[in-house]
Amino acid sequence: MLLYLARHGETEWNRFGKTQGIQDTCLSDLGRVQAKRLGEYLKKRDKITAIYCSDLSRARETAEIIGKELQLNPINEPLLREVSFGVWEGLSTPEIEVKYPGQLTRWRNDLSYAPKGGENLLAVHSRVTSFLDKLKDTYPVHDDNVLVISHSATIKVLILSLIGIPLNLITHFKIDQTGLNLIRMDGEKNTILHLNNLYHLESQA
Repeated sequence: MLLYLARHGETEWNRFGKTQGIQDTCLSDLGRVQAKRLGEYLKKRDKITAIYCSDLSRARETAEIIGKELQLNPINEPLLREVSFGVWEGLSTPEIEVKYPGQLTRWRNDLSYAPKGGENLLAVHSRVTSFLDKLKDTYPVHDDNVLVISHSATIKVLILSLIGIPLNLITHFKIDQTGLNLIRMDGEKNTILHLNNLYHLESQA
């Protein structure tokens, strides 16, 4: 199976550097353009079998725009929601550091730690693993191509889990708005084919 993982398009909160988490923010006009460009890019490439998306509005709308290009109806999946960041939501990273000093570093390194009202990385790993198990059961054929529209931290946990890389390295790579990642899933051997591909935004699709 080829697993395409893409982050949702830009939101106003992204523009201002706010932590969104499970806040149900919507796409900006630029975010909608980004989603359409990604859909046009994918339309010219491998035939996508199915689209799954987080049930949060920004991911769902991104998936719907892409789905129109690919003539597919996205499947909403709560397991693909962004990490719940609790009391950090609505704050920028510098604001979190000032208001809750040391907590960001602890969250990244202590997998069982969560901000107040939020989610730890072990819990995120558990739900994305449940999604991956569901995917393997639904699409056992090796030539299926499945697109997942989700969120930055959730996609990072998906990638780290698939490749067997420690979760505390979550901040060591970046996933931009509509950044496209491709992983070949072949039994127990999973391979990253590309990471944070933004070609669709850099040239005409």
